[in-house]
Amino acid sequence: MANIQDWMKSYRQDCGFDKLSAAGCLQGNTDIHFIADRMRLDLGLDDTWYETCKNAGEAFSHIRKQLETCGILVMISGIAGKNTHRTLDVNEFRAFAMTDDWAPLIFINTADSNGAKLFSIFHEAAHIWLGSDDLFNDREHRITGMNHSEAVCNAAASELMVPWKEFLNKWDEYDMDIFEKITELSRHFRCGKIVIARKALDCKKIGPDIYHQSVQSAINHYNQMKKNKRADGGNFYNTAASRLDGCFIRALCESIHMGRTSYSEAYRLTNTSSKTFSKVAQHLGGIE
Repeated sequence: MANIQDWMKSYRQDCGFDKLSAAGCLQGNTDIHFIADRMRLDLGLDDTWYETCKNAGEAFSHIRKQLETCGILVMISGIAGKNTHRTLDVNEFRAFAMTDDWAPLIFINTADSNGAKLFSIFHEAAHIWLGSDDLFNDREHRITGMNHSEAVCNAAASELMVPWKEFLNKWDEYDMDIFEKITELSRHFRCGKIVIARKALDCKKIGPDIYHQSVQSAINHYNQMKKNKRADGGNFYNTAASRLDGCFIRALCESIHMGRTSYSEAYRLTNTSSKTFSKVAQHLGGIE
């Protein structure tokens, strides 16, 4: 990943691009609402952006595209390299961010649930805006015991996904069992149940016991779904393309045509072969 980041930095410098305004622009800031508002502005999101998405998976894709538009590289994968037998364990890490003025990068572990991936991409984006690298692996969604930077990024991610004013209005609309309410609100905000449970905890609508029950229930449900899921293999080229950043591929293709980058270097940077790279480039809008 560092090689890709270094290449993008060199490419942008060669082309005379300015540094990214997002990277580190909020360094030292701890005002959650100010952070969320600035990120919404930079990403072109309004408070209810999620209403245009059908579910958490579609919401993740939308946010990924908005981040790429800002010049932030977003890579995703659930395996090590091309080895489908070496899965990336979500209990070890869920995502990471590498901050740089020219080529910040976010990596998301796709072995996670859709709701968790959406939270992770916002969490790592907050780190980019705050100018700090990160390795995110909080599977248990702790209430205490995390460092201040992690707590700030968690809160910012939560506010971007579930604005507190909207949350309070919706919470009071539903008259039902507390766990059913959490489920219904997760559907409304196109996010995971854990995010709703944490927002409810922070807004003093539920206590720690209910929160921990919600977390464990969500984890158990996802583990059971994973256990029952039968892999169908999918489309190899679509999967390969989904792991890479679209802006990066398009810039790489342009660099090849300009003679700045060789095909062998492009294959190495993207972990592809000549055939795979051609298909991936076409899929992501690059002219190979």
